[in-house]
Amino acid sequence: MDDDVQALVAEQVAHYRARAPDYDNDIAGLHPDWSQAIDKLPIAGDVLELACGSGHWTRLLAARARSVTAIDAAPEMLALARQRVGNLPVAFIQADVFAWQPPRRYDTVFFAFWLTHVPPPRFAAFWSMVGVALAPDGRVCFLDDSSRERAGERFVPDQATPAVWRRLRDGSEHRVVKAYYSPAELAARLAELGWSAEICETSTPLLVGTARRTGDPGSHA
Repeated sequence: MDDDVQALVAEQVAHYRARAPDYDNDIAGLHPDWSQAIDKLPIAGDVLELACGSGHWTRLLAARARSVTAIDAAPEMLALARQRVGNLPVAFIQADVFAWQPPRRYDTVFFAFWLTHVPPPRFAAFWSMVGVALAPDGRVCFLDDSSRERAGERFVPDQATPAVWRRLRDGSEHRVVKAYYSPAELAARLAELGWSAEICETSTPLLVGTARRTGDPGSHA
């Protein structure tokens, strides 16, 4: 099973590496509420951004954080992100998010449009790594596609790990992981792993969430 998941993750990385030259043009039409959604999240202190992509969110995080450490597996995406943030206090790391181990703790861990790309068999291990990276009383903040987007996807048939087709401008296609969650489903899954999460769905549609480890001050569990 893990060999199949690893092959799918490798294909996902290959897609974003190949898509990098066109990526910013592809997302130029992002709904304005998506960027504004980050304004309502409690971004503070030293921030770890996982799967930073071309730096769209990195720049917004750096405007509010003391520092940002941004990680992505695709060097082409990191090159775009470095150009975008300029002289803002951001350190970039090229690494496989599923293999990387945080050398320190952060006040905020952030990821946008990434959680639905995490294979369900790796969901628990991913959140375990997030827990290691998070400082006591720290907060996880995230944005992602709503499950209402599921209807417009082309799912890969006979795929144990949910995956969809993504087409590049040259007509080539890659499989990428796409595991959708409703707010209730995601909150329940996180509760099983020891997280207290508050997740809402906007009208755009978009999932916006925060999470704390159960037992931390301010958690509701």
